[in-house]
Amino acid sequence: MVPHDSRETHDMTIEKGQPWGTEGVAPYDLVVARDEEAAARAVARGSRHIALRSGDLLTALGSSAKATELRIGGRCRLLPFDAYEVTLSVRGRRASTLAVSTVLIGGTRRPAWWFTAGGFVDNLNVAPNSHPNDGRADALEWSRLGLRQVVAIRRRMRMGDHLPHPALHTARGESVTWQSPRAAESVSIDGRAWGRADHVTVTVRPDAFVLCVPN
Repeated sequence: MVPHDSRETHDMTIEKGQPWGTEGVAPYDLVVARDEEAAARAVARGSRHIALRSGDLLTALGSSAKATELRIGGRCRLLPFDAYEVTLSVRGRRASTLAVSTVLIGGTRRPAWWFTAGGFVDNLNVAPNSHPNDGRADALEWSRLGLRQVVAIRRRMRMGDHLPHPALHTARGESVTWQSPRAAESVSIDGRAWGRADHVTVTVRPDAFVLCVPN
């Protein structure tokens, strides 16, 4: 994993301790996405205002974010979110796509590298200090571990107290990169299987969309 260090002069999308988002109503151009993969496709097409029915971003925002389905004109919080350009290579062939939440490399038994925008993968608090609108990408690289060790770490992740850990390595920056030391690994993006890759780069696209969350 090769993180690209951010510069001190970078303009933060959001600063710690500062208010995030505004109160308002869902606009006429609202797109309701059934999941994060659908949300990413909508953002890639140029949609600005998104409401989610499910996904790890809602987990990061808390249980109240899942309470009701938002309709146009409904009261909501308007939260600016970053999106992420994902560039993948396998045996020299390159492809790219857009993500809004997660990029997971490796299977559940042998995880290799996890990127998360909001900090959560399912119900696991993988990156407790991450924020989906801070202009940074947060990644976690796993050493090769036995299944029992993976299960033990995942158990600690439920409480978000798994770091620091000698088998886990974090990276943070405007862009983060994973390079396979061996063969290509399976990749899923925003909850959907993508294929296999031996090189993946995730680059922040700041303030790419506004997530509309019911009050």
